[in-house]
Parts: sequence; C-alpha cells; structure tokens
Amino acid sequence: MKQATWHYVPLQHLAEQHRIAAKVAALMALCDRLEASLTAATRSKILDAVLPEALESALEAVNA
Repeated sequence: MKQATWHYVPLQHLAEQHRIAAKVAALMALCDRLEASLTAATRSKILDAVLPEALESALEAVNA
C-alpha cells in the first residue's frame, strides 16, 4: 500500500474568503432569479402553445 502524501494548499486571508463567499452568494441569488424568470417565461410559452390545442380538443368533445 502506498503511503499518502501531504500537500499544502495556500488559503486567502479570512477577510478575502468572506468577500469571495459573499460574492458567490450574490451570484447564486442572481442565478436563482434568472432561473425563476426563465421558468416563468418558458411556462408561458408552453401554455401559449398548448392551450389553443387543448381548448380545440375540448370543444370537439363537447360538440361530438
């Protein structure tokens, strides 16, 4: 069995880590807002595409 090797990874100062974490949180919030708006827009497009066909099918069923 091979022995594990230790690697040292340099870290930013704590204040810089907090700044980076805050920036990541802000960007994730932006991504969430964009995702929600795209989802609403996509939902609207799907509804616009499907609703007329669904209503037409319902009318045909009623008139049959």
